[in-house]
Amino acid sequence: MEVKSRATVCALLLMLLLLSYDGGNGGGGGGGMTRVAEARVCTGKSQHNSFPCISDRLCTRECLKEEGGWTAGYCHLRFCTCQKAC
Repeated sequence: MEVKSRATVCALLLMLLLLSYDGGNGGGGGGGMTRVAEARVCTGKSQHNSFPCISDRLCTRECLKEEGGWTAGYCHLRFCTCQKAC
């Protein structure tokens, strides 16, 4: 009898899982795939920071000071790399 009740519970959980799946469209209905456009990101080595970096926050601060419209910075292989939208 216990095997039958476990099988019933498993079947109910499987049905619940299948009913809650929205097909990967973000719950927006329509049934189609939703496409998201991603902006390109340009990167470049920091011109002023020639020493090995120790934190992303300091790199961001240095990149914001530089010319070229840099909007962010991070440590990559111990050197500051600046980022901006292309």
